[in-house]
Amino acid sequence: MNRMRNFIFLLSFMTLLIPLVAICPLKVTASSSIQPPPEKFPPSPSANLTPAQQYSGELLAYLLKVVLGRAGQLKSREDWRVRAIDEALDFDHIVKVMTDPEKNQLDFVVLDPDILDLSQALFHYDEKLSLYRGDYGVTSIYPAPEILAIRLFLLKKIKSREKMDLDAFMRREADLLNENYQTSQEDLTATRLSAREMKFLRDTFQNDPAFFRYLTCPFLLKEIAETNVLASGDLTEKIIQSADYTQFRCKPNGPWKNKDAVRIAFLPSMTKEFIFGKNQASLSEYGFKPTEFLEEIFIKLKNEILKTTRESLKRKLSKPPYPKLTEPQWHKLWHALSQHDIAFYIENRRPLVIYPENASKVIHEVCPEADFTVILLGKNTYRTIYFDPARDLYPSVNRLYMDIMDIQYNQVGEEIAIISQFICSRLINRMPDLMEHVAK
Repeated sequence: MNRMRNFIFLLSFMTLLIPLVAICPLKVTASSSIQPPPEKFPPSPSANLTPAQQYSGELLAYLLKVVLGRAGQLKSREDWRVRAIDEALDFDHIVKVMTDPEKNQLDFVVLDPDILDLSQALFHYDEKLSLYRGDYGVTSIYPAPEILAIRLFLLKKIKSREKMDLDAFMRREADLLNENYQTSQEDLTATRLSAREMKFLRDTFQNDPAFFRYLTCPFLLKEIAETNVLASGDLTEKIIQSADYTQFRCKPNGPWKNKDAVRIAFLPSMTKEFIFGKNQASLSEYGFKPTEFLEEIFIKLKNEILKTTRESLKRKLSKPPYPKLTEPQWHKLWHALSQHDIAFYIENRRPLVIYPENASKVIHEVCPEADFTVILLGKNTYRTIYFDPARDLYPSVNRLYMDIMDIQYNQVGEEIAIISQFICSRLINRMPDLMEHVAK
């Protein structure tokens, strides 16, 4: 994460930004065919989302947290809290501003290069969440107008401290997504929305009815609820209760280990490095598989940790009070340790979304066995996260965050040394008995 990489990042950002000035405007129209929804929501709240869309919802939940000024770098939070807050609730106006090169997109968004790579990860799993929805072969730095509309709606609700009844809104899905349906006073009373707010939300979801399904994503709905704009409701509360990763428990990598082995977990977060789709072979039961690049990162990091731990432990054991070992004895000792006393748990079946505020919860759900956790972040997505060293990193907690590109380019020596020292500290007390055993 050095100055050169930051310079390259900003250069790439400007390269992506310039073509947007000349791109012809996107014509966004409402869908004319509305598919009737099921009478009831499915037993699994997000069962009507594909695995990639479910993960997109998780990424979108964190992105929404950032663009509401509730997370991200401290220097950008205030700008995000107020940007566009005085704009009218007019969905067509949002579309026009964001797609007309003669308009100023910064009326609705902050020029925040820190969110670029997180946005690209989001668009990777659902390109329709991009402003240009993949139509022009242009990498968009802006999200779909529906996302900007939801952000604007929430900003205004947060400011007014008013609540809406999302349960009532969701139960009226079939009517409210129907362009021919006339909103009744009963609808407004039940949803606790004004006529303008109701029209704004209906225009938003009618423009892309598929976007409405994201309201069934537990993590996204949980983030919306945390803004304190929702009245309590059985339906939304039931969906939010599913906002956890317990079903995605990671498994140990390699052969059986001792029950008291030191366990190191690798958990990928906010990354594009997973393959998905119906036509892909060898997907996990969760609908993903890591790219070859990510598989190589797993192997490289594991090997580097073992190598550094081996060297560090050998230095420690070469000094008193430990008995001197011959080279064959040392090899025998290290073989026993690496095979049975150091275990790696690797989440290679599905990506996650982990940041300091939810890290403890997610680690407990996905890999409660872990003694130390390495959170592998997608390229430059660390830029959307504010880290408090006194609270979020080792030694305050037994975890570290690494950019996968830093691993590729051998820029994580300090972090690997920390993990190695942690492993050695856990192994050192069992050395006398093991050394006595190999010395026989």
